[in-house]
Amino acid sequence: MADDGEPERIFQQAISLLRAQEILKERKTDDHDEAVALVTTTSLLQAFTIELLLKCLIRVEGGSPPPIHDLLDLFNLLSAPTRERLETMWRDYVQSQPAEMTEPFKQAGMTIEPELTSALAVGRRAFQRIRYLHEEPGEDFVFYLGALPNMIMTVAFKLRPDWANG
Repeated sequence: MADDGEPERIFQQAISLLRAQEILKERKTDDHDEAVALVTTTSLLQAFTIELLLKCLIRVEGGSPPPIHDLLDLFNLLSAPTRERLETMWRDYVQSQPAEMTEPFKQAGMTIEPELTSALAVGRRAFQRIRYLHEEPGEDFVFYLGALPNMIMTVAFKLRPDWANG
């Protein structure tokens, strides 16, 4: 069994990945290959951040997260109140998005799933695709869970208010 400091170490690692994402998002380029690399890497970092934050919440709630990457399976290990809180936050987020934010997805034939479990199912597939892109480089992926880490952190701070001051 992990020690009591483990959830906070997981949380700190997730924060480090968020910082790296912010640095990459600031980078602007006219080079197509570099832009693709930045999007792919940022999406990968976002997915790993979500994985870590979900594992952190599982530990905070007294569980022991399995060594998996499946975002939906990890989400389903959270307590019902935590899942419901995150589902509500996600639904509110999707409903509040202006059309210009969702239009590129619609043009690509995708919709941003308003139900978090459906969005996580899409996200877990994208996360798998990104991790194994070298095996099938031509297969596309769509990852739109970039707002989720902040939602999970909000829940983490409610469960562990002492982390908010750190």
